[in-house]
Amino acid sequence: MIYNITYDKKEIKDEINALIGKPYPWLERIRKRGIGSEKMQVIEASPMIEGLLQYDNQPNHCNIELRPQGVMVHFKYKAETYGWVIPYAKLSIYMSEQSYRIYGDADYIKVTKLLNGDALRGFMKKLLHERAVYLQLVAGPNQ
Repeated sequence: MIYNITYDKKEIKDEINALIGKPYPWLERIRKRGIGSEKMQVIEASPMIEGLLQYDNQPNHCNIELRPQGVMVHFKYKAETYGWVIPYAKLSIYMSEQSYRIYGDADYIKVTKLLNGDALRGFMKKLLHERAVYLQLVAGPNQ
């Protein structure tokens, strides 16, 4: 689901927390050595997300925030900030030579590095590890 998170509304925050968990506490963020990706450039997106992005002369950017049960992809359109909430069970990531394609349900976003490719690769590795750990916990030891 995509939420307008520009304004701090309790009902939206509660919905997001129910889907992907509350944000990590400060100490846990330090233990994980960060929970956010660097800024990435959006190359293309599904029609729903593309409708929220502005495709004029300025490139579009996004970043990813890790949560206990999923991720939130943050992006801006004009003065509004949006969060695309993807539970780990619905998250798929495909990597090509220079880009990553992130899927959640029927929507997707294709991104590429903006600055440091090694940092982005490291973050994606961390994201996939967190997803694997979560899915293993949910599935149980017999799976």
